[in-house]
Amino acid sequence: MAQTLDQQRAAFAWECVTMRSAGKHWKEYRNLAKGAPALIMNSGLMPTLAFYQGKGKESDQAPWLLLDDVMRGLFARLENKKLDADKGRPLFGTFMKSLQSENSHAYRRATDETLEILKWIRQFVDAVDQRPAPKK
Repeated sequence: MAQTLDQQRAAFAWECVTMRSAGKHWKEYRNLAKGAPALIMNSGLMPTLAFYQGKGKESDQAPWLLLDDVMRGLFARLENKKLDADKGRPLFGTFMKSLQSENSHAYRRATDETLEILKWIRQFVDAVDQRPAPKK
């Protein structure tokens, strides 16, 4: 039996969150993921993606990690292309140019898909236990 769209998004988000939770930027990633949907609703998709691209830096890669996850999710849904971790963010410039030339329906679809992906990521960041395992 085929997975529903929500099941596919949930599986993708769970993969992202469990992968990111093992990294040193987890706390900031978690905070960004929780606020991302509101930022998109208030500012729009393109300004939000640009914010994450511009905010990331070598010492704090959490914005880049979240941007990478969003981009990979969008490419999986809109382009039917599965990208490995860290392969989404390099496509930022190309994706932004394509959004600029798309019609309003395509832009809205990308925005809606981003919000759906982030809905699952946002829910799962609280489900991942980041406490260190007890010492024996």
